[in-house]
Amino acid sequence: MTAETVTDVGANAQSSVPAITRGMAILELVAAAGQAGASVPELAKSMNLAKSSTANICAALEGEGMLRRSDGRLTLGRRILSLAGDYLRSADQLAEFYALCRRSRLISREAARLALLDGTDVLYLARYEGTNPIRLTANIGDRFPAHVTATGKAVLATLPDAVVEDRYRGKTFVPFTSKSLTSLTDLMAELQTSRQRGYFMDDEETNIGVVCFAVPVVNIPGEPAQFAISATLLKARADELDHAEIVSELQQIARALANPLSSHSL
Repeated sequence: MTAETVTDVGANAQSSVPAITRGMAILELVAAAGQAGASVPELAKSMNLAKSSTANICAALEGEGMLRRSDGRLTLGRRILSLAGDYLRSADQLAEFYALCRRSRLISREAARLALLDGTDVLYLARYEGTNPIRLTANIGDRFPAHVTATGKAVLATLPDAVVEDRYRGKTFVPFTSKSLTSLTDLMAELQTSRQRGYFMDDEETNIGVVCFAVPVVNIPGEPAQFAISATLLKARADELDHAEIVSELQQIARALANPLSSHSL
């Protein structure tokens, strides 16, 4: 948030509901702080508010799950993700995702997903079923560990390595199949290889006999992605198709949904 924006917030705080205005400003400042988060004194200084008033608003937001506190610093809470998911499930962009899938030559016949990253999990927001649906894959609202999913790897790969390592510090890698990744070392190596390859895979890591191809939806080149899209196929069918063509169509859909999830045609 810029200095001009903060000044505007201060002026808007004279509105009939200043606490809401200030609460929204705090959420925007915390969001801008990213993974590092922000402390109450930093927020108070940015908004030119008393520390006690800022602390009270932050406590209320924390109580509602909009913020979370760790080592005295505040980051966005899971409630934000829940609300965003509710919005996305009903937004026009989701309709665009389905339309883009239907218009794709190959993807229109397969199972496709739109997912976002939440910590070390992926949350599925949309599920397209083509003429070759696969019932074993994720439904809308399902969560899966990111390390066994193509969509999870696709978004993780857009984060700095240090951020990925920090997220997984102390985490247990629970395998879904004998092919699942079981360590951070293996995950980091696969992310590096997949970045160079240009797409990400779940190669029977979630279900034996099922493979998944994914690419991130990147709004700003070089910045972390929030979303990824995937195509899921039976392995026998995937072996019959040109993987490069599947990935190319996914990349076209991702570009159409980017900036941010804006509507474009293939």
